[in-house]
Amino acid sequence: MEIFSIEEAAWRIRNGSIVAYPTETVYGLGTILYENDSVDRLKKIKGIPSSKPLSVLISKNRPGMIEELVPSFCPIAQRLAKFYWPGPLTIIHEARPDVPETVTGNTGTIGIRCSPHPGVNKLVELVGHPIITTSANLTGRPPATSYEEVFSYFEGIIDGILLFDEAETSLIPRASNIPSTVVQVDLHHIEILREGAIKKEELLRKIYE
Repeated sequence: MEIFSIEEAAWRIRNGSIVAYPTETVYGLGTILYENDSVDRLKKIKGIPSSKPLSVLISKNRPGMIEELVPSFCPIAQRLAKFYWPGPLTIIHEARPDVPETVTGNTGTIGIRCSPHPGVNKLVELVGHPIITTSANLTGRPPATSYEEVFSYFEGIIDGILLFDEAETSLIPRASNIPSTVVQVDLHHIEILREGAIKKEELLRKIYE
């Protein structure tokens, strides 16, 4: 398995490669949003059904990426993003019709994250488009929390792994094993699908205060 710099990892992802990368929680696997063959390959590597929807990462430095994903970012979603992005919140929102069905799982919705990890934000910014994000593990196995675990799972299977240099590593926040909170929103409603790092009471208070 090759080890990539952040610039090379971005170039590889942009061209359809599958790359592992560290996040603020566990290692993730990413590829470009718009290459159906790459997304299908990622699902096969993970051992998950082809119909399973996947989430994507956007960069805080490229707010226009939201427009690639949704027809109109609804007011509830805008308020949540204002308070909690970048941070441990996944917003499931109506997707644009041209978002690939292999990503949405034919649900018509897309899960969007904006990571607080500065390296991940830089990676997505360099790719220039939202990227797929899913934990680096095989189905039924725990997510990788180190590059050694990534190698044990995926040596010879994925295209490479991003490792930050010392200067970049100093910016990485302490890892947390608490998952992101997942909410589904539309023009009038919010449903909390998973309570994680952001508690339900806090989230609802921000919306309705």
